[in-house]
Amino acid sequence: MAAETTTQPKHLLFQPVMVLFISVASAILFGVYMLRGSILGSSTFGFPPSFFYVVPIIIPFVAFLLDRAEHLRETTAVQMIVDVVVVGLAVARVFASFPFVSGHTLFLTYAIGSSRSRVTVATASLVMLQVIYLKYFVWHDAITSTTGIIFGALAAYVGTRYFGTTTRRGPISSL
Repeated sequence: MAAETTTQPKHLLFQPVMVLFISVASAILFGVYMLRGSILGSSTFGFPPSFFYVVPIIIPFVAFLLDRAEHLRETTAVQMIVDVVVVGLAVARVFASFPFVSGHTLFLTYAIGSSRSRVTVATASLVMLQVIYLKYFVWHDAITSTTGIIFGALAAYVGTRYFGTTTRRGPISSL
């Protein structure tokens, strides 16, 4: 007799369609906020090119936060510390100039390598393509991009390999 496994249905908040909806809605709201500041002349972000660079990362960022919230009880203290360090460093790049590391590529690589959510992986991968194009081919910034990718991959490897397991998601087609 085969062992039966019971799986509880996901809470509505963590359903892939809902995660995608909340993530896209958050990016739209942030984009409107940025445009409002740009129109009133008080924006610290400005309008293009930073608008098209900053707004898209909101989608995988919110999906990443929802993924972490869904699996909070399974997360070890060390995994949480790695999350906080990576996200903290990536966000700190908005306010301070840390040389040689791109916050975008650091976070996106980490999200792709450590997330359990297909929505997070798919959206982070799409935004990563955009970031790589902008960084390498438009802004000719190979140094910060490459170091961000290396450190993001290292953090994902260390966080998932040594301090917990990441339940891999199924095929992308089942989004």
